[in-house]
Amino acid sequence: MKTILKTATCIIATLLVSCQPFHDAPQGPDQYLAGVHKTIDLNLDELFSSFGVGDYPEITSKLEYIISSRNFRASVVTYHTTDPFGNAVVADGTLYYPLDCEIRGVVEMSGIAHMNKDDGNSEDIPVLEALPVLAGYAVILPDMIGYGKFGNTKQMPHPFMIRNNLGKVAWDMRLAATEYFRKIGYNIPRSTIIAGYSYGGGVGLAVARYYQENHRNEVYVKRVVIGGGACDLNATFRGFAENPICTYPLLPGIIMSLDYYYNLDLDYHQIFQGPLADNYATWYDRTRNASGLVSLIGEDMRNYMHPDFFKPAEERNAEFGKLQPILNLNSAVDGWVPYMPIYLYHSTEDLYVPLEAANYAYREFKKAGAYIQYKSGPGTHADWGVETFAALLLHLAIK
Repeated sequence: MKTILKTATCIIATLLVSCQPFHDAPQGPDQYLAGVHKTIDLNLDELFSSFGVGDYPEITSKLEYIISSRNFRASVVTYHTTDPFGNAVVADGTLYYPLDCEIRGVVEMSGIAHMNKDDGNSEDIPVLEALPVLAGYAVILPDMIGYGKFGNTKQMPHPFMIRNNLGKVAWDMRLAATEYFRKIGYNIPRSTIIAGYSYGGGVGLAVARYYQENHRNEVYVKRVVIGGGACDLNATFRGFAENPICTYPLLPGIIMSLDYYYNLDLDYHQIFQGPLADNYATWYDRTRNASGLVSLIGEDMRNYMHPDFFKPAEERNAEFGKLQPILNLNSAVDGWVPYMPIYLYHSTEDLYVPLEAANYAYREFKKAGAYIQYKSGPGTHADWGVETFAALLLHLAIK
């Protein structure tokens, strides 16, 4: 995925931004911002080194005369929000912004899915979602529930695609960011851009929907740029049933998360099969990464998902029947007509998230009369991450 920077930075090479330093501003009382726990200042060389771009002088040479002296800050913060049960919690997130340039706007990013609870975005600085800072934009990047070392949610399951909670946590992070930036003399504008790739694609769409349905008078989403995500879990299930090879075995963890937050009391011998049916609690305890899980269950879902998973929804067993209304409830697509333009990307050869997830979103939004541009084609999941981030950065550079 870090190869995304090769394309992204070439685009930014065309960008010239007027720069002036920030000055401290008076501080006011904070309602959402709980704390600032870690601050890391980066320059372009350090940013390139982190992403491995130093090995590509054909890229860095184009940037030397324009943004090589740009300095950035990453601040890890905590903020007050709620979990899916409605309980008050303190979550983590990261704010990225240029230190020596006027902030040109805000991009609200959604991160990729992390199997390991210790791999949250705020514990891996910098991350690819920080790329808009190269164009002079502030980046708001919430960890969401289930990650981060300074809040109190790391031991909780991440609420995978629980639509309203993802939106609520992102909104509360936005409010915390407003309080943070006010202290350095920057007022977050009403307009915003929402973006994300992989799991962040589905989350980004859920966040945009939440903003439209709950905060339309407070925030205006100018565009949504997403790719490679599970925008609709029903479509994702169908896609995996048709093409059951998956190199990023997140699905069992998604099911377990929905079981936890909706108290479904699933019989996992009717959900999984083989060794996973007996070992799911240990194997999916959020201490392993994707490769570790693949070594345990393999890439063919027919070896670990119950045979009923591969049937049409109405023919599945009663345990899948418990899941069905939850899948319906948490679609980021069904029953919604976005007012903002949607730019959607997905590989036709994706082995992380099936193509049907994107196809379904495109069909439904098009049918509803929404403005959506959809681009897909051959390549890996990572290749289309490049495509998605390049499109976002191109828009920011031109704007």
